[in-house]
Amino acid sequence: MVNVVWQDWQVHVTSTPSEAGGPALLTCVAPAALREHASVAAWYRDDSVLPAADHMSGTTLMADEGWRLIIRSARVEDSRAQYSCSVLDSLTGERRRSTPVNIDVAPMSVASAPRGVSHGEWDATVRRGGDVVLPCLVHANPPATIT
Repeated sequence: MVNVVWQDWQVHVTSTPSEAGGPALLTCVAPAALREHASVAAWYRDDSVLPAADHMSGTTLMADEGWRLIIRSARVEDSRAQYSCSVLDSLTGERRRSTPVNIDVAPMSVASAPRGVSHGEWDATVRRGGDVVLPCLVHANPPATIT
């Protein structure tokens, strides 16, 4: 017999500021204990589900098994949209959706040297045998060439 202790949990989204034309990063945040047996079921822009894009194309990229959403080239109008994520607990079948957040997208500056968008280390979680994506989030005007 397995004993299970029910615990209330919430999910929310954090975002990094962006500049028009540069990447924007949103992170779906759930309690650490829940992440062991939960997954991101969907990301939403307003009330529309964002499709899981190919890693090499599309306007968005889902990384870290869906826990992070990267908008490849943010536009000022993206700041008017609301983004949220939903998380599915595989033990209980319960799904929770975060409250929506806006991203801060500033107009493009005249010219700027390449700079990183996400500061610090990038922690990624991957199941054995799975693929991991470690994106390089850099913005510059004109666009930088990353190799």
